[in-house]
Amino acid sequence: MNVPTDRLLIMVVVATGFAVVVGGWAAGLIRAEATGIEEWALRAGVGVLFLLVLVIAWTGFSRIDAKRG
Repeated sequence: MNVPTDRLLIMVVVATGFAVVVGGWAAGLIRAEATGIEEWALRAGVGVLFLLVLVIAWTGFSRIDAKRG
């Protein structure tokens, strides 16, 4: 998996799946339950969590590449 395009394609799949499952679920709850500042804080939290999962997946792939090389 040391070809950058392979890693990017896998990241697209990870990002899409995570956004649909967790992002859609959380955004639905936020829309239904939260108002005002609380809504913005929850949305920001979901966004940070989304980015954190992508960074963790990327570093995981980097570790795999480092062990192979």
